Amino acid sequence: MNTAEFAKKLGVSTKSVRKWIKNFEIPCKKNEYGHYVFEEIDLPLFEEIRNQVKSGVPFDKIKLSPPEPRKGTARKMVQASEKTLSDKLNTIMERIKENERRIEEKASDVVSYQLLQHRKEIDELQKRMQKMEAYIEQLEREKEELQKQTAITLEKVEGSRKRKKVLGFLF
Repeated sequence: MNTAEFAKKLGVSTKSVRKWIKNFEIPCKKNEYGHYVFEEIDLPLFEEIRNQVKSGVPFDKIKLSPPEPRKGTARKMVQASEKTLSDKLNTIMERIKENERRIEEKASDVVSYQLLQHRKEIDELQKRMQKMEAYIEQLEREKEELQKQTAITLEKVEGSRKRKKVLGFLF
């Protein structure tokens, strides 16, 4: 809750709450905008201050009981030994090496697959080329046969003309 809500719950002004925090050096959380943020757990300490102020105790004589420990689990900061850190680092390095090996293996598999695909395409193109060459050879043979037939026909035509000339000469 913010300072206004907290002050309202205590029945004092926001200035009083901020003044108590400053004078008694109470550690309070702040949000990203620098405003105080309070929790229900903070209420007893401020109620104690308020009660002492209302009863007329001067500021320098106000005694605060130590705050109750916050509930919940606190993590203990364990200082890791160099051996533990080096073991963890070695484990991480091994995992990195294993990942790199797997990546290289995958890359090799991909390249192998692509090579096989290209080889299939080349084989298909070679087959098509062979078919085309065979077809061209067939066309050339047919052309030669036609030329031979045309030559024979021309010879017959020319041979018959010679006969006609010889016969025409005689008559």
